Amino acid sequence: MEDDFDPYSLPPEVTTQPHALIGMLGLDTSNKATHKAVWEAFALNRRTDRTPLHFCHLNNDFQMPPMKQKRQSYEWYIPKGILKSNWIPKYLYHVPALVVLFYDLDWNDSSWTEKKNEVAGQVQSLKTVLGGRNSRVALVLIQSGISVPGEDTGAAEKAATLCTACDLPAKHLFVLPHSDVHLLGYTVRLENALSEIAWNFYQGEAKGVRAHRDFLNKTNHTLLFVRHQFKLGFLNEMRNDAQAAIKHYAQCYHHLLELRSTDTNLHEIRIVAAIVNYKICRLDFTLNLPRDAIAQFRRHIDLFRQRTGPKELIFEHYAWLSRQYQIFGDVFEEAVRTGLPAVQTQHPGFYYQQAAQYAVLRRKTALQVCKEVAAPVSDLLEGWSKLEFYGQRPWRPGKHSLEPPEQQREMEGIKEVQYHEVKEVNHSDFIIPLFSSAISQFKKYRCPRIKRHLMVQMAEEYHQANDSSKALTLLNHVMWDYRSEKWWSLLQSASVLGLKCAFNTAAITEYFGLALEYMGKRLSTTDEEKKRVHNNLLRLLNGVTPEPEPGTSSEILTAATEAWSTLLGAQVSPITVDMTALVPCLEVRASFQKSQYHVDQEVSVSVKIRNTYSCTVFLSSLSVGVSSMSHLDRLVEANPDKLVLPPGQVIEVSLHFVPHVEDVGKKLKVVDVRTQLGAPGSTVVVWLHWSGSGNEGVTMHAASAPAFPEFSVLCRDEFDTAPPLVETEILPRQPLLTVEVSYDTTALVWEWLPVKIHLTNTEASMVSDITINFGLHSSSHSNLEHATQVCSASGLQSDKLGSQVTGFTCGNLGIGEATFLVFYVKSLTSSERAYTLKHVSQCLPRVAGFFFGNVEKYL
Repeated sequence: MEDDFDPYSLPPEVTTQPHALIGMLGLDTSNKATHKAVWEAFALNRRTDRTPLHFCHLNNDFQMPPMKQKRQSYEWYIPKGILKSNWIPKYLYHVPALVVLFYDLDWNDSSWTEKKNEVAGQVQSLKTVLGGRNSRVALVLIQSGISVPGEDTGAAEKAATLCTACDLPAKHLFVLPHSDVHLLGYTVRLENALSEIAWNFYQGEAKGVRAHRDFLNKTNHTLLFVRHQFKLGFLNEMRNDAQAAIKHYAQCYHHLLELRSTDTNLHEIRIVAAIVNYKICRLDFTLNLPRDAIAQFRRHIDLFRQRTGPKELIFEHYAWLSRQYQIFGDVFEEAVRTGLPAVQTQHPGFYYQQAAQYAVLRRKTALQVCKEVAAPVSDLLEGWSKLEFYGQRPWRPGKHSLEPPEQQREMEGIKEVQYHEVKEVNHSDFIIPLFSSAISQFKKYRCPRIKRHLMVQMAEEYHQANDSSKALTLLNHVMWDYRSEKWWSLLQSASVLGLKCAFNTAAITEYFGLALEYMGKRLSTTDEEKKRVHNNLLRLLNGVTPEPEPGTSSEILTAATEAWSTLLGAQVSPITVDMTALVPCLEVRASFQKSQYHVDQEVSVSVKIRNTYSCTVFLSSLSVGVSSMSHLDRLVEANPDKLVLPPGQVIEVSLHFVPHVEDVGKKLKVVDVRTQLGAPGSTVVVWLHWSGSGNEGVTMHAASAPAFPEFSVLCRDEFDTAPPLVETEILPRQPLLTVEVSYDTTALVWEWLPVKIHLTNTEASMVSDITINFGLHSSSHSNLEHATQVCSASGLQSDKLGSQVTGFTCGNLGIGEATFLVFYVKSLTSSERAYTLKHVSQCLPRVAGFFFGNVEKYL
């Protein structure tokens, strides 16, 4: 038996879309460009708007399949099976409804008579090859001109003479003018005419099948009632009459249900039922009748769901059901691709999902009933894929009986089927594609939760197929959603499988992350299980291979142990585990102590760490990254004594830094938090990394509020109640320089008004480069700047102010010193105005690096 043969799926000839078969003879495509262009015009670019036909190129030595001897009477005829496996391929590929003979001949050809006789001889030889079959023959003359019969008397006479010589009806003679521009148009018109002739052939074949009806009786020929109705349905499909085809297929299905079924013939009946059901459903979708197709499929499943067959072959029943759902899903999806609308509650994904479930059940039952089967001594399954009738057993071909002819041989055949099922069938190759198809459909129709559920099942199947790396990839996508939606029970199941996959593939980074999450309070695993996982983490930190996960097979264990030994035997690079998207046993929140700091103040960052595991966890170091700290390294706490995390408690570590002058006016944020897992001196360095302030993941994945809000306070600790400050603002330092201004409140026009400024330095260091800027008040009229003069105490007049600020420098000022600065203002007009002492700027030595802001006083 072929390795890729599946006895429960539909044969390829059944799923092939049937079209009328037209053979083309006389086209020399290799040597004549004209013939090649004609063949390509017919056979290539078969758009949906063209007549559905199938063209085949015939050689001059082609032969038709031999005809069987016609039966004179059915009185004593006992059929050997329901549907013959060679009948559909015969009409699809081997028996053309019409054979078209192409010949190069113009009406005005000088050798008309000789060529006419040659054509007549070829037509006669063709009819001889066809034998007693009813296949039609047509003649197409390839002409270089554009004249056709009827345009002139000579052409019409020659056409009639040619038809007489070839013994062909006038409607079977065609002329195909060869034109590079209009060839496709001529071809489309010609194929429409040829299709009518071909369809008449199938109508005649159907008439011959109906003629047998009078010879049949319900006693001996119940199988023939099924077979003949199927033939009528298929022949109507070939002639593109979908309505008539559905009618006959439905009648065929009805006759099939009337057959008496036993464990012996049930397999053949349900295989034939699957073929007929497929035909009905596909035609219903073609006619845009999706409700009828779905109703037919549900009826089909309901009728055969309880017909399980022999207990020894129960897996065959589930294999058949799986294929039925898959086939209908394929037909449904094909209809959707061609324009059929589908909705979220009814789409192909549901059928792929059910097909996958039955495929899993097939494997489960096969392992149960076939666990003690021994290797067969003979090959009773030989020729399983080439039986004369669909669905029959290879150890009793051609026998449709209610009881097995040889009981001993029947038992041996069943054992061979069992052995083949458990030893030669890779069930994962069937299950995984079904899950993949279902997932793509549910994703398309926006059903995320069902999609994630199927992804977990697909991961389980990958794990079953010893492909844990793909399973782990799927689980990583799914568990993030489970955490965000707080499905802790689902997350727990996925984590158990994830740990197994991480162990099997020696994925050390994923193993650490999943283990820390497994130890957390969100997952309701037992303390023993959490302790076991914790011990495995300690073993890994010390460079020792972890203990295997429960349920690991011996075959996988050997490969996994070798992979861990290879990984830990070399120098392991530092490992970084991204904790932001996890809900681990270690929860971290970094927060500023205040929302604002002056540039000369020390900024404090408080890091709270909560251990929800039942045992003490040790950390080696803690570091925090803050934005806009180009001149600083990471804030690090490397004292292990401060990083001992008792179970169920919260520890707080404070880190400090002094901001730089470039940080003034900026808002600083905590970029990330990092901590090293394990006690100092661990062989394997593992860094736990939280993006941001560390609380984003914990906040997002926090458990829902308690059912009784009045008790919510009892369920929370300082880790939950303290509101984190995720950012702080750096303000400029307040100056310790007092400024007092004294002057008369009035002044005469053209009078110099003295303005005295008293400066006192109360800083702890000398003030240098003091500059006072003086200017007009912003609300003053713009023209007033031309009528105001300013001069210093030395009597030197300054430039006109304009829109600029005039500055006066008074030098340095020691600690505790005071000084007076006097300057004069003269107004050239009598209008009221106000002047502004814009600011006093103080520059301390660059070592201090402080800058003071503006001081505004109005005169």
